[in-house]
Amino acid sequence: MVLEGDVVRKRINIGSKSEHNAAVLVTSDGAFKLRVQGGHPFADPEVDTLVGKRIRGEGFMSAGQFIMERYEVLRG
Repeated sequence: MVLEGDVVRKRINIGSKSEHNAAVLVTSDGAFKLRVQGGHPFADPEVDTLVGKRIRGEGFMSAGQFIMERYEVLRG
């Protein structure tokens, strides 16, 4: 699956035990918590570098998260 969108940081799972700030990929189809395959689920420095950028990622969905196997940062 390929998704394209803007990476933002926002608070997710508000009111639950798993509430935290996360990198989220905002696409025309919705917003999904963003992860890199094999990366830490809560604090991944690689994902943190993508905040504020537009990306195209290839990966799969799992429990409302988009787990990227590869990605590219898009211009403008």
